[in-house]
Amino acid sequence: MWAARLGAAATFVVAAVPKADDLVGFAEDIRNYQAFPDWSLYAIAAIVPMLELVGAAALLSTRERWVRAGGVVLGGLTLAFIALIASVIGRGIDLDCGCFGKQAEAEAVGWPTLLRDVALLGAIAVAMVPVRAAKPSPPSP
Repeated sequence: MWAARLGAAATFVVAAVPKADDLVGFAEDIRNYQAFPDWSLYAIAAIVPMLELVGAAALLSTRERWVRAGGVVLGGLTLAFIALIASVIGRGIDLDCGCFGKQAEAEAVGWPTLLRDVALLGAIAVAMVPVRAAKPSPPSP
């Protein structure tokens, strides 16, 4: 579970930091998806990286309730990303992802991006599985 938690959390931190550092650029990336009204772009650009960072921190917590909450936040974001990517593929829009900000190598949105996010959703689901302390076995007679 820890490997899934660490991997998912690291992915979201690596994605959030460059976006938070360039909110205007991230808002432009969001505009390119042609899915949101212009008045909402800057709010979305400000909120998404913060949710990614808070969700990643919660996923790494040792408190089961926080891990679940972080998983729900990151899982919800990932489901939204999957829907958005599927929408772009379905509408035939050619654009760069913007998933990791402008500082990363631009990646065209397509089936590999969609499959990566589905795998990330799987890692989040695994990360949310509670780690229960093993009960000691009764002594042998």
